[in-house]
Amino acid sequence: MTEETEAENLEVHVAVCSERYKSLSQRLDRIEHALWWMLTTIIMAMGGMLFEMFILIGKKVI
Repeated sequence: MTEETEAENLEVHVAVCSERYKSLSQRLDRIEHALWWMLTTIIMAMGGMLFEMFILIGKKVI
């Protein structure tokens, strides 16, 4: 290969990698947001269960 051909291929390669990176970044962002909301929901649900448990235990003690 000549240096000119290699230079042309390098530019194409960089452009293709850039698009792949953008796509990967978008997918990882979506996964991150989904995991964030799932974790938030689980924490809130567990907090609600703990609160209810303390309420029920508190009524039996008093």
